[in-house]
Amino acid sequence: MIAIQFLLGILLGMLVNLLADSLPFYRRVEGFHCAHCGAPRAVLAWSGISAGLSGRRRCENCATSLSPRTLFIEMVLGIGAVVIGIGAPNASAYLVQMLVFSIFLLITVIDIEHRLILHIVSGPAALIIALIGILDPMRGPEKTLLGGLAGFGSFLLLYYLGQVFASFMSRRRGETIDEVAFGFGDVTLAGVIGLTVGWPGVIVALVLGILAAGFFSLLFIVGMLVRRQYNPFMPIPYGPFLILGSLFVYFGGVGLVVV
Repeated sequence: MIAIQFLLGILLGMLVNLLADSLPFYRRVEGFHCAHCGAPRAVLAWSGISAGLSGRRRCENCATSLSPRTLFIEMVLGIGAVVIGIGAPNASAYLVQMLVFSIFLLITVIDIEHRLILHIVSGPAALIIALIGILDPMRGPEKTLLGGLAGFGSFLLLYYLGQVFASFMSRRRGETIDEVAFGFGDVTLAGVIGLTVGWPGVIVALVLGILAAGFFSLLFIVGMLVRRQYNPFMPIPYGPFLILGSLFVYFGGVGLVVV
Protein backbone atom coordinates (compact mmCIF):
# COMPACT_ATOMS: atom_id res chain seq x y z
CA MET A 1 0.00 0.00 0.00
CA ILE A 2 2.85 2.41 0.80
CA ALA A 3 4.36 1.80 -2.62
CA ILE A 4 1.01 2.52 -4.31
CA GLN A 5 0.58 5.72 -2.31
CA PHE A 6 4.10 6.85 -3.14
CA LEU A 7 3.52 6.15 -6.84
CA LEU A 8 0.25 8.13 -6.73
CA GLY A 9 2.16 11.02 -5.20
CA ILE A 10 4.81 10.86 -7.93
CA LEU A 11 2.13 10.91 -10.65
CA LEU A 12 0.44 13.89 -9.02
CA GLY A 13 3.85 15.55 -8.74
CA MET A 14 4.35 15.11 -12.48
CA LEU A 15 0.94 16.71 -13.07
CA VAL A 16 1.73 19.64 -10.77
CA ASN A 17 5.05 20.20 -12.56
CA LEU A 18 3.36 20.03 -15.95
CA LEU A 19 0.76 22.62 -14.95
CA ALA A 20 3.36 24.85 -13.28
CA ASP A 21 5.43 24.81 -16.50
CA SER A 22 2.45 25.52 -18.78
CA LEU A 23 -0.21 27.67 -17.11
CA PRO A 24 1.82 30.79 -16.24
CA PHE A 25 2.86 31.18 -19.89
CA TYR A 26 0.07 29.70 -22.00
CA ARG A 27 -2.96 29.50 -19.64
CA ARG A 28 -3.42 25.97 -20.93
CA VAL A 29 -1.60 22.65 -20.76
CA GLU A 30 1.15 22.45 -23.38
CA GLY A 31 2.59 19.01 -22.66
CA PHE A 32 5.97 18.21 -21.14
CA HIS A 33 8.43 20.64 -22.68
CA CYS A 34 11.75 22.35 -22.03
CA ALA A 35 11.22 25.55 -20.06
CA HIS A 36 14.09 27.21 -21.95
CA CYS A 37 13.47 26.41 -25.63
CA GLY A 38 9.98 24.85 -25.58
CA ALA A 39 11.06 21.60 -27.24
CA PRO A 40 9.11 18.47 -26.19
CA ARG A 41 10.82 16.43 -23.50
CA ALA A 42 11.58 12.75 -24.03
CA VAL A 43 9.18 10.39 -22.27
CA LEU A 44 11.82 9.38 -19.71
CA ALA A 45 12.28 13.08 -18.91
CA TRP A 46 8.62 13.67 -18.06
CA SER A 47 9.44 12.76 -14.46
CA GLY A 48 12.32 14.25 -12.50
CA ILE A 49 13.00 10.84 -10.96
CA SER A 50 13.08 8.91 -14.25
CA ALA A 51 15.08 11.71 -15.88
CA GLY A 52 17.74 11.42 -13.21
CA LEU A 53 17.86 7.63 -13.31
CA SER A 54 18.04 7.52 -17.12
CA GLY A 55 20.53 10.37 -17.50
CA ARG A 56 18.06 12.54 -19.42
CA ARG A 57 18.09 15.62 -17.21
CA ARG A 58 19.25 17.82 -20.11
CA CYS A 59 17.09 18.97 -23.00
CA GLU A 60 17.98 17.11 -26.21
CA ASN A 61 17.51 20.34 -28.17
CA CYS A 62 19.30 23.04 -26.13
CA ALA A 63 21.07 21.03 -23.38
CA THR A 64 19.36 23.03 -20.59
CA SER A 65 19.10 21.05 -17.36
CA LEU A 66 15.73 20.07 -15.96
CA SER A 67 14.70 22.32 -13.07
CA PRO A 68 15.50 20.88 -9.60
CA ARG A 69 11.93 21.82 -8.73
CA THR A 70 10.71 18.91 -10.88
CA LEU A 71 12.31 16.29 -8.64
CA PHE A 72 11.54 18.23 -5.45
CA ILE A 73 7.80 18.44 -6.11
CA GLU A 74 7.58 14.76 -7.00
CA MET A 75 9.32 13.80 -3.77
CA VAL A 76 7.18 16.17 -1.67
CA LEU A 77 4.00 14.69 -3.09
CA GLY A 78 5.35 11.13 -2.98
CA ILE A 79 6.27 11.38 0.70
CA GLY A 80 3.17 13.47 1.39
CA ALA A 81 0.97 10.77 -0.12
CA VAL A 82 2.35 8.24 2.34
CA VAL A 83 2.08 10.56 5.36
CA ILE A 84 -1.47 11.64 4.47
CA GLY A 85 -2.40 7.99 4.05
CA ILE A 86 -1.46 7.34 7.68
CA GLY A 87 -3.97 9.85 9.01
CA ALA A 88 -6.79 9.56 6.45
CA PRO A 89 -9.84 7.76 7.91
CA ASN A 90 -10.87 6.18 4.60
CA ALA A 91 -10.06 6.03 0.88
CA SER A 92 -12.43 8.83 -0.16
CA ALA A 93 -11.05 11.19 2.49
CA TYR A 94 -7.53 10.28 1.40
CA LEU A 95 -8.20 11.14 -2.24
CA VAL A 96 -9.83 14.45 -1.28
CA GLN A 97 -6.89 15.39 0.95
CA MET A 98 -4.41 14.53 -1.78
CA LEU A 99 -6.36 16.66 -4.24
CA VAL A 100 -6.37 19.65 -1.89
CA PHE A 101 -2.67 19.23 -1.10
CA SER A 102 -1.81 19.03 -4.82
CA ILE A 103 -3.85 22.14 -5.67
CA PHE A 104 -2.24 24.18 -2.91
CA LEU A 105 1.21 22.95 -3.90
CA LEU A 106 0.58 24.04 -7.51
CA ILE A 107 -0.53 27.50 -6.36
CA THR A 108 2.57 27.76 -4.14
CA VAL A 109 4.99 26.84 -6.93
CA ILE A 110 3.50 29.31 -9.40
CA ASP A 111 3.37 32.11 -6.83
CA ILE A 112 7.00 31.61 -5.79
CA GLU A 113 8.29 31.37 -9.35
CA HIS A 114 6.11 33.98 -11.06
CA ARG A 115 4.40 35.93 -8.27
CA LEU A 116 1.07 34.97 -9.79
CA ILE A 117 -2.03 33.32 -8.39
CA LEU A 118 -3.84 32.37 -11.56
CA HIS A 119 -7.62 32.54 -11.84
CA ILE A 120 -7.42 29.53 -14.14
CA VAL A 121 -6.21 27.58 -11.07
CA SER A 122 -8.11 29.24 -8.22
CA GLY A 123 -11.44 29.33 -10.11
CA PRO A 124 -11.79 25.57 -10.80
CA ALA A 125 -10.22 24.85 -7.39
CA ALA A 126 -12.92 26.93 -5.68
CA LEU A 127 -15.71 25.08 -7.51
CA ILE A 128 -14.30 21.62 -6.79
CA ILE A 129 -13.48 22.32 -3.14
CA ALA A 130 -16.83 24.04 -2.55
CA LEU A 131 -18.67 21.00 -3.90
CA ILE A 132 -16.62 18.67 -1.70
CA GLY A 133 -17.31 20.80 1.38
CA ILE A 134 -21.03 21.11 0.65
CA LEU A 135 -21.37 17.33 0.30
CA ASP A 136 -19.34 16.70 3.47
CA PRO A 137 -21.79 15.92 6.31
CA MET A 138 -19.26 17.24 8.85
CA ARG A 139 -19.17 20.64 7.12
CA GLY A 140 -22.21 21.15 4.92
CA PRO A 141 -23.10 24.12 2.72
CA GLU A 142 -23.41 26.65 5.56
CA LYS A 143 -19.92 26.39 7.01
CA THR A 144 -18.32 25.84 3.61
CA LEU A 145 -19.84 28.86 1.88
CA LEU A 146 -19.57 31.10 4.94
CA GLY A 147 -15.88 30.23 5.17
CA GLY A 148 -15.36 31.09 1.50
CA LEU A 149 -17.24 34.36 1.85
CA ALA A 150 -15.30 35.32 4.99
CA GLY A 151 -11.95 34.58 3.37
CA PHE A 152 -12.74 36.39 0.14
CA GLY A 153 -14.45 39.35 1.82
CA SER A 154 -11.76 40.00 4.43
CA PHE A 155 -8.94 39.94 1.89
CA LEU A 156 -10.93 42.02 -0.58
CA LEU A 157 -11.05 44.71 2.11
CA LEU A 158 -7.30 44.38 2.69
CA TYR A 159 -6.74 44.57 -1.07
CA TYR A 160 -8.58 47.89 -1.36
CA LEU A 161 -6.83 49.27 1.71
CA GLY A 162 -3.52 48.32 0.08
CA GLN A 163 -4.54 50.15 -3.09
CA VAL A 164 -5.34 53.29 -1.07
CA PHE A 165 -2.01 53.06 0.77
CA ALA A 166 -0.05 52.56 -2.46
CA SER A 167 -1.80 55.56 -4.02
CA PHE A 168 -0.99 57.69 -0.97
CA MET A 169 2.67 56.65 -0.98
CA SER A 170 2.92 57.26 -4.74
CA ARG A 171 1.78 60.84 -4.30
CA ARG A 172 4.02 61.37 -1.32
CA ARG A 173 7.13 59.95 -3.00
CA GLY A 174 6.34 61.44 -6.40
CA GLU A 175 6.74 58.11 -8.16
CA THR A 176 4.52 55.23 -9.17
CA ILE A 177 4.49 52.28 -6.78
CA ASP A 178 3.37 49.11 -8.53
CA GLU A 179 3.85 46.73 -5.60
CA VAL A 180 1.05 46.28 -3.06
CA ALA A 181 0.79 44.08 0.01
CA PHE A 182 -2.02 42.01 -1.48
CA GLY A 183 -2.79 41.30 -5.12
CA PHE A 184 -6.24 40.23 -6.26
CA GLY A 185 -4.87 36.71 -6.62
CA ASP A 186 -4.41 36.67 -2.83
CA VAL A 187 -8.07 37.64 -2.48
CA THR A 188 -9.22 34.67 -4.57
CA LEU A 189 -6.81 32.38 -2.72
CA ALA A 190 -8.27 33.49 0.61
CA GLY A 191 -11.69 32.54 -0.76
CA VAL A 192 -10.42 29.09 -1.77
CA ILE A 193 -8.87 28.65 1.69
CA GLY A 194 -12.17 29.59 3.31
CA LEU A 195 -14.00 26.99 1.24
CA THR A 196 -11.36 24.42 2.16
CA VAL A 197 -11.35 24.82 5.95
CA GLY A 198 -14.84 26.28 6.35
CA TRP A 199 -16.14 28.53 9.09
CA PRO A 200 -14.67 29.34 11.60
CA GLY A 201 -11.49 27.55 10.56
CA VAL A 202 -10.82 30.23 7.94
CA ILE A 203 -10.14 32.77 10.69
CA VAL A 204 -7.40 30.67 12.25
CA ALA A 205 -5.95 29.68 8.87
CA LEU A 206 -5.63 33.25 7.61
CA VAL A 207 -4.34 34.63 10.90
CA LEU A 208 -1.67 31.91 11.01
CA GLY A 209 -0.76 32.70 7.40
CA ILE A 210 -0.47 36.42 8.11
CA LEU A 211 1.66 35.78 11.21
CA ALA A 212 3.93 33.42 9.28
CA ALA A 213 4.33 36.00 6.50
CA GLY A 214 5.04 38.72 9.06
CA PHE A 215 7.70 36.63 10.81
CA PHE A 216 9.39 35.78 7.53
CA SER A 217 9.21 39.41 6.40
CA LEU A 218 10.86 40.54 9.63
CA LEU A 219 13.75 38.12 9.15
CA PHE A 220 14.00 39.11 5.50
CA ILE A 221 14.07 42.84 6.31
CA VAL A 222 16.76 42.34 8.95
CA GLY A 223 18.83 40.37 6.46
CA MET A 224 18.44 43.08 3.81
CA LEU A 225 19.36 45.81 6.31
CA VAL A 226 22.49 43.93 7.32
CA ARG A 227 23.45 43.61 3.65
CA ARG A 228 22.39 47.25 3.03
CA GLN A 229 20.01 46.17 0.28
CA TYR A 230 16.73 47.07 1.97
CA ASN A 231 13.86 48.21 -0.24
CA PRO A 232 10.56 48.92 1.60
CA PHE A 233 8.54 47.89 -1.46
CA MET A 234 10.44 44.70 -2.31
CA PRO A 235 7.79 42.10 -3.30
CA ILE A 236 7.39 38.92 -1.26
CA PRO A 237 4.98 36.17 -2.38
CA TYR A 238 2.17 36.05 0.17
CA GLY A 239 0.28 33.02 -1.08
CA PRO A 240 2.62 30.31 0.29
CA PHE A 241 2.23 31.63 3.84
CA LEU A 242 -1.56 31.69 3.60
CA ILE A 243 -1.45 28.13 2.27
CA LEU A 244 0.82 27.08 5.14
CA GLY A 245 -1.75 28.33 7.65
CA SER A 246 -4.62 26.67 5.79
CA LEU A 247 -2.89 23.29 5.57
CA PHE A 248 -2.15 23.41 9.29
CA VAL A 249 -5.86 23.83 10.00
CA TYR A 250 -7.02 21.47 7.24
CA PHE A 251 -4.92 18.56 8.40
CA GLY A 252 -6.08 18.84 11.99
CA GLY A 253 -3.60 21.22 13.56
CA VAL A 254 -6.54 23.12 15.01
CA GLY A 255 -9.18 20.43 14.91
CA LEU A 256 -11.73 22.19 17.10
CA VAL A 257 -12.32 25.04 14.68
CA VAL A 258 -13.60 22.85 11.84
CA VAL A 259 -16.08 20.78 13.80
